[in-house]
Amino acid sequence: MKDSIEFDSKVTQEDLMNFKVYHNYHSVSGVAALIFGILSLLICIISIGQVNISYTLMMGFFGLFFTVYTPISMNLKVKKQMKKIKSFDEPVHYVISEEGFKLSQNDISEELKWDDIFKITFTGKCFILYITTIKANVISLKDMNGQGEAFLEIASKQLKPFQIKVNKKKLKKAESHE
Repeated sequence: MKDSIEFDSKVTQEDLMNFKVYHNYHSVSGVAALIFGILSLLICIISIGQVNISYTLMMGFFGLFFTVYTPISMNLKVKKQMKKIKSFDEPVHYVISEEGFKLSQNDISEELKWDDIFKITFTGKCFILYITTIKANVISLKDMNGQGEAFLEIASKQLKPFQIKVNKKKLKKAESHE
């Protein structure tokens, strides 16, 4: 195993959308909204000709709102965010070791200790390093040059098991496709 790993990672629109979808649909409210949307669509279909048309239309509206509008809205916000936040224009250089993280982008550098990491998750395409419950760094697996498992090994030595929400089989499979 290496003492440290080093790579450059640039967050793309696809990476940011992957993060937003993962973050939304891995929360109780996100799952509840999706289930409500699907149930609303089913009720809409079943109620055609059975009840007042306004009830059917209302259920159809709710169903479409929670199943179709939400992802479209997320995508529009991601596009806007990609244009607005200039730090997405340049890659971030990562050096990850047992001491922590060194991040640099152009003339700006930052060091994070492992104690600064709230949790790490894996979406199937990206690692998400949560600094807080709402602040996170998104690292695309494709940018890690096959070092995802090495990263996980370093993280496993530094963090408690409940802080790492990574399916190792899913990671291995994703790395073999990169």
